[in-house]
Amino acid sequence: MSALPILCYHNVAVVPKDAPFKLLYVSPDSFERQLWTLRRLGLRGVSTSEGIARQSNGTSRGCVVFTFDDGYADTLMMAAPLLKRYGFGATCYVVSGAVGTYNQWDAEYLRESKPLMGRDQLDQWLAAGMEVGSHSLSHLRLHEVPQDVARYEIAESRTALRNMLGVPIEHFAYPYGHFTADIVELVRQAGYSSAMTVLPGVARASDDRLLLPRIFVNGERGLWKFLLQVATPYERLRWRQRVSHVLAK
Repeated sequence: MSALPILCYHNVAVVPKDAPFKLLYVSPDSFERQLWTLRRLGLRGVSTSEGIARQSNGTSRGCVVFTFDDGYADTLMMAAPLLKRYGFGATCYVVSGAVGTYNQWDAEYLRESKPLMGRDQLDQWLAAGMEVGSHSLSHLRLHEVPQDVARYEIAESRTALRNMLGVPIEHFAYPYGHFTADIVELVRQAGYSSAMTVLPGVARASDDRLLLPRIFVNGERGLWKFLLQVATPYERLRWRQRVSHVLAK
């Protein structure tokens, strides 16, 4: 069974000089070099839905899933035109209760208040052929809140985005990448067909679709490291070790 790399981005933007966590930023120039190189290698970027569907029917060879967390406006302004230029698809995981506002959950952490896509911008993202998934209602640490709050955060976000955008919302990404067995079960009950972690690895058809690994794209690392992460089986071994440790807690 073929492996399916799933890439995780946050900010496609020039990193602020005083940013304490520069790894969260991939510059537009670096992003385009990544796209150009992948296409030259015969690979194609796809959305979560397409990647999972192709893996299920055995046609995912040569596909790389592109995902973006949080719904930053630069995902539309910087990433979308480049993705479209190279014929790539992608999925953006949106915090439904923060649409059109800013990153309240980590602005202090990043030392930057970044605008999030509003309703019209999400429509533009969809019109560009991209996909929207849920990143919860307000980006809480779901494993630290009462179960009824976590259930509402997970289920209501799906409903709100579906009503807002008029499209199916089938995919979820755990805020901060954190999950427990109970949180995974709540995602299952909410009806999502997949959920993304940030545990490193590449996805296999035999994986639990609610515990999919991703390759975090570190903006401080060069193109060679990026290509090694997309291709190496070492990522798969790391995922197996990490997910077993998390669910054993």
